Amino acid sequence: MEQPTPEQLRRAADGSEAALEELVLEFYGPVLQYLHRFVGSREDAEDLSQEVFIRVARSLGGFDGRSRFSTWVFQIAKNAGIDFLRKRELDRRRRDEAEAELPPMEYDGTLGLEDSELLWASIRALNEDLRAALLLRDLMGFRYQEIAEILDTTLSTVKWRIYEARERVQRRFRELGGEVGVTTDRLEAGTLASAERSHERGNERTVDRELPGL
Repeated sequence: MEQPTPEQLRRAADGSEAALEELVLEFYGPVLQYLHRFVGSREDAEDLSQEVFIRVARSLGGFDGRSRFSTWVFQIAKNAGIDFLRKRELDRRRRDEAEAELPPMEYDGTLGLEDSELLWASIRALNEDLRAALLLRDLMGFRYQEIAEILDTTLSTVKWRIYEARERVQRRFRELGGEVGVTTDRLEAGTLASAERSHERGNERTVDRELPGL
């Protein structure tokens, strides 16, 4: 993700539609990708992504530049995702439904890790804190210090969450029937990005990067 210049940010904050569109075109795709895997639903992620950039547009004047712009945007995205998941869980409790379980997965034992939905099912089983840290690192490629800023926690906590998340995903993957032979002892950085690229190649849907109503 290319960071915008101070001039671009100033023009966008002053109401330039062209400058704001440049920001959206650069960051909408990564934010959508992150939220899709965070909340587990493409449709919900699209709605949340639009909400995120509405917030970005309204709050640009308050961006002080002390952090990278991408860090600031993903802080907003992370908060939107957590708010959504908490509201969804509250709605479930109010309906007295059982705690949500992972949907049944069909798996014939022949798929590799990169293109297997078992990987994403394993990630969805993580709690919010572990899932957020893992996706920011292994899917989005943020550095540990940037993740600490996005999640508003310490560097050591981030490192532990990523380690723990990788271990839990690995165990869950095996429990769901994944082939141990196609995995490594630990998930490595880049594995999720590879899986996402493979998933997207098989998905005929295109990403709508327009945000009407901003």
